[in-house]
Amino acid sequence: MEKVRIEDVAQIAKVSRATVSRVINGSHLVEAGTTERVRRVMEEVGYVPSMRRPGPKSKHAHASRLTNGTVALITIGATSNLLQEPIMVSVIDKLQECCRHRQLHLLLDQMAHPDEIPFCVQGQQVDGAILMVAGRPQSQREAITRLAEILPCVQLFAPGHSVDTVDHATTNDVAVGAMAYRTLLDEGCRQFVAVTANLDFHEALLVRGRAFLDRAQNDEHPSFCFAKKMVQGQADRVWPSPLSVFEQMAEVAQQISKMGASKKNPIGVFLTLEDRASQLHKALCQEGLLQSGAVKLVIAGSTPYFVGNLSPRPFLIDLGFRDIIRTSIDRLIYRALNLPSDRLTLLIAPKLILQE
Repeated sequence: MEKVRIEDVAQIAKVSRATVSRVINGSHLVEAGTTERVRRVMEEVGYVPSMRRPGPKSKHAHASRLTNGTVALITIGATSNLLQEPIMVSVIDKLQECCRHRQLHLLLDQMAHPDEIPFCVQGQQVDGAILMVAGRPQSQREAITRLAEILPCVQLFAPGHSVDTVDHATTNDVAVGAMAYRTLLDEGCRQFVAVTANLDFHEALLVRGRAFLDRAQNDEHPSFCFAKKMVQGQADRVWPSPLSVFEQMAEVAQQISKMGASKKNPIGVFLTLEDRASQLHKALCQEGLLQSGAVKLVIAGSTPYFVGNLSPRPFLIDLGFRDIIRTSIDRLIYRALNLPSDRLTLLIAPKLILQE
């Protein structure tokens, strides 16, 4: 069986060879739709990118491959905190899958303090690092900056907290909120509710929720926000009015049931993160709102642990973790081989998963 070439991918995807090369290198110059098409073709034909990249090569790396063929997932903070979250476990699983596909080894390490350099970095065992922040560690920015001084780094899920020498790959949270609004609008909803159940301030959820509510208000549709009572801080300083701060999801469902929803005039509800999906779904069902069609529900996230058993099935917005991982690995390889001076924030478009 002949080895699949980059020219074969370009021909099937109906793009130039240079475009395929840019997609492999994580370039921001290629449109999102084209990038997705090229990646899909690469997977379908089993094309594995070579470690060789066009352009000037770093004198610190072998001309045809990474020095070690190994990358690290380094958590800033305690790894145990991260592994308690099913969403992050799913991300790590996809990262392992992506590394296997690219014939890379993956190491797992952590960094709790700027002076505690991971052993895999000290021993020069890795060519680069994917970074994720676990919890709210002290001096996280200093720790990330210190790592980036030693080796190429790409951070996941933190475009708003950038370090000048670190790329970021993350979900386009504005697009998530906009997609949630458009989906519910197309379902006939003319009243809209955003629900966030995070106990602490979470910038991504705020961006999603505000993008959703701003579009409803711009179209002059009644909109309302429910926010969980925060452990630290006050929800009314973060979320727009009209706002109701709640402690139990039952409170949310009971208030929504009083808004005059019906099958002919459904209310569109957007949950900004999936980890409280079962609680909200159960509360809405207890009020008879989902079964009757009086409420249409959209949830940001598609992790089976949280949404796999929900019935009636809500609309789900896939946050694009698989594409985020692929993009971050491609960009990390490019950084390791070419040492570019630019810094990129790579926003990945979400996808709507329709109800069955």
